[in-house]
Amino acid sequence: MRIGIDKISFYDYECSINPRLKDIVEKENGVKEVASIKRELFSMTYNYTLTETDGGLSETCFNKLTFNPNKILRDNNIQNSSIEDLKMALEELKNILERDGIIVDFTNAKIADIELNINIPIDFNENFEVFLLFAKQHINFAKGIYSITNANRISDFKYDESLFIPLSKNTTFKIYSKDRESNLPYKLTRLEYCLETSSYKYQCEKYGVDNSLSYLLSSENFIETLFRERLKKDFILKMFDYLEREVKPTLENKYKIFKQNNALARQTGRKEARDVYRYLEQYWIFDYTFLIELVEKYNSKNKGREIKRIREKYSKHNNLQKLNFILEIIFPH
Repeated sequence: MRIGIDKISFYDYECSINPRLKDIVEKENGVKEVASIKRELFSMTYNYTLTETDGGLSETCFNKLTFNPNKILRDNNIQNSSIEDLKMALEELKNILERDGIIVDFTNAKIADIELNINIPIDFNENFEVFLLFAKQHINFAKGIYSITNANRISDFKYDESLFIPLSKNTTFKIYSKDRESNLPYKLTRLEYCLETSSYKYQCEKYGVDNSLSYLLSSENFIETLFRERLKKDFILKMFDYLEREVKPTLENKYKIFKQNNALARQTGRKEARDVYRYLEQYWIFDYTFLIELVEKYNSKNKGREIKRIREKYSKHNNLQKLNFILEIIFPH
């Protein structure tokens, strides 16, 4: 369970392409060579332009190469790739490209796009409330995706599958069921940052480094630091603040209202409402310990009995325990 690379794109590398793979486009004041090459293990675009200007000939070249290191090494993207994996995949990729008539030199390559992720051995659906807490911090943009099942019961028709959270124009955070996506015989949930176009370069600049491939290959810990620091900033601190600022105060307020209404009912001879916890279920309990805190604060007379009842009926709402398990994997001591 490591933080690693899924998909990655390079630009500014040098390459020579077999003429049969290129198209020539004649221009009024020059010529343009273009190629768009898609294979199972990589995709590549190539644009070379030679233009005649008043100052003489001008040439520009832009190449972009996208691939998944783990697919090259192991023929799947279930695992992510370490820096050592990336190095091995690059050597194999050079051989693959050469057999296709493409010679590359990655010495000066820069990273355009990168996907960084971690796989956690948990069921997405069983932890959905925890993942929903991630999404609640970006409620205006977050989107959920679900699949339709072949179940007979209507309550089981839908299966939650992923959450997409755009953080900016070029940065997306995803949480999804990797076992569903890859049809795995075991449970696996993936948390993934997708840094596109200038996003990765911008992140590098904040750490005082560049977005060169050479830096990434020489720095074993950079992607881990980047992933963890962004996660703290984008989600973790905000999530615990949201629980203290929104979820717990709402439960406390509704609990007090329920008790006050019952006290007023007794005074006026009206029938009391029953089961404060069922009343609170229409709000977000999130964790059963939040209910215990309410009982300890407002119901000292029947505290023991009520706490026992909460543990028996609501211990399945153990989302703090689930969240801490996830965080211990991402942020090991």
